[in-house]
Amino acid sequence: METTTTLGSWTEDAGENNLSDALLRLKAADIFQSWRRCSLTADFLARYYSYYFPYREKATDRISRETAENNISYILNELIENTAKYSDAADKSVEVTVRLRPSDIQFQVTNRVTEKRAEDFVRMAAELMEGNTEQQYLSKLEREVDSSGLGYLTMINDYGVTLGFKVEKSGDDLFSVAVQASMLWKEA
Repeated sequence: METTTTLGSWTEDAGENNLSDALLRLKAADIFQSWRRCSLTADFLARYYSYYFPYREKATDRISRETAENNISYILNELIENTAKYSDAADKSVEVTVRLRPSDIQFQVTNRVTEKRAEDFVRMAAELMEGNTEQQYLSKLEREVDSSGLGYLTMINDYGVTLGFKVEKSGDDLFSVAVQASMLWKEA
């Protein structure tokens, strides 16, 4: 497998124009032991970031506080659950980053996996980026056998999220897998 593979809308963040940044480092085992921790983490960050948005009646050129909180919570919960579920390396840490930028909010989750898991992930991500996401979504729902990527497809189709994936070698049989999900919050 290549040293670094990038797919989709991946952006390196310089941080200079960010309005706010948050970084959490969690243990995948802690999250995996109690799935409730995924939603608690997502809900905490969603509530925190929702205060950057106005109430519904004042939200003219941006999403409302209520919409922001619901969308952020859903997206982060999906991303955090995936990293906890698929961390299979000795280093089972999960990093969750949220960046509020001038017109979008970017979520990034990173975990470590073995080479086999990294290869499977790259195949799944490439399939997501190549096809019609609505058709893929319906196909996965109908088949009920292969639901890998269903959460990503839901984010794209229902929340208007753009996704980016970066997989890079970080040890002998160890790869860092990072997923970025960007959601517009302000009209361009």
